[in-house]
Amino acid sequence: MSTIQLEIPEELAEALTPYRDQLVELLELGLRTQQEREQQERLNQRERLLQVLAASGKVTIPKPYSGEKPYVSHPPAPINCYHKGQQG
Repeated sequence: MSTIQLEIPEELAEALTPYRDQLVELLELGLRTQQEREQQERLNQRERLLQVLAASGKVTIPKPYSGEKPYVSHPPAPINCYHKGQQG
């Protein structure tokens, strides 16, 4: 385990005192929450960018894949029933 020293406002230190034994869990929870917010903000920025590009008329944004038919269809691969070295 690592030791980290922090300078925090006195008011925050007092508020955290009852949770002294749970500080690791609180930090983990706070970090996860912050990471989720950052991820959501990146998705929001991406969506706004796509909307601006689509509104410009210079870029066509493809519709989301509906799953109705495959993007690419491949012919079925032949099935080889014989192992190498065997003849049938």
